[in-house]
Amino acid sequence: MHRAKTARRIVAGIALVLGMLLGPAATAAPVGAHAAATTIIVVDDHHTRVVLRGVPRRIVALAPNVVEILYALGVGRHVVGVSQDSTYPPAAAHKPVVVTYSGGPNLEKIVALRPDVLIAAGIDASYLPKLHSLRLPIIVLDPQTIGGILHDITIAGVATGTDGVAHALVPRLQARIDTVTRRVRRAVSRPHVYYEYDFDKAGGWTYGRGSFGDAVITMAGGYNVGRAGAGPYPQLSPEQIIGLNPQVIVLGDAAYGVSSRSVRERPGFDAVRAVQLNHLYPFNDTLVSRPGPRIVDGLEQLARLLHPKAFT
Repeated sequence: MHRAKTARRIVAGIALVLGMLLGPAATAAPVGAHAAATTIIVVDDHHTRVVLRGVPRRIVALAPNVVEILYALGVGRHVVGVSQDSTYPPAAAHKPVVVTYSGGPNLEKIVALRPDVLIAAGIDASYLPKLHSLRLPIIVLDPQTIGGILHDITIAGVATGTDGVAHALVPRLQARIDTVTRRVRRAVSRPHVYYEYDFDKAGGWTYGRGSFGDAVITMAGGYNVGRAGAGPYPQLSPEQIIGLNPQVIVLGDAAYGVSSRSVRERPGFDAVRAVQLNHLYPFNDTLVSRPGPRIVDGLEQLARLLHPKAFT
């Protein structure tokens, strides 16, 4: 399971680089407009102008974060196809899976579902040409910042005819973000944090510069030691982790069997400050790894771990 998760992170890292090369900019263009009673126009994160002939009633969501955005907007009943690992909310797990990490999109299944629109994510960049061959409207959500995630909720709101819901949801999420950043700003120190989402004999996979995990750790009032690695999803050797001597270890791989005890049993980790202080925290990685509305939940929870006194 660790290897599969690591592979997905590598794919995500490649997709992030592809997204940057393609030039997605979440705030570069107007979100969209209702051109007429039966037409919806949006400009997605890849600067593509997408025209929809009416509010879509059958939507294929090609990534877990897209699924979460659509359910948050109240249109989950219109989602007819999802990607592998679309586990939240629980109702999404019962939808037909039309794309997997190993096999990519199943074009026949997608066509059979008769979708009005496909909504893809930046991680889908490698197989977008296949999707375009279907000649169906495709909207790509590819945020590069936390603010970009909020912008993409607005894009999805326009595309699904739920503008009002999006325009109410986004300010609420932003207010929660502002509350966290205001509270942690008063903290006297920024603990050094090692966030692990996978571990094997070569070391721990973590979030580096340019990742949403790095952004969340920083906004939560921590210093991300993963920045010492190369790229947004680096692997640090055990010796590197010990040398970085983090004060807090967050176990995003707890769902895969990694525990505080197993970390303590790693050779040399008894010298790490986080182990000595017992600052070893299991964490739900989907709150950090998926660029959707629940990333604000992840920010709040991590900030409370790092600065509990700021929230009493």
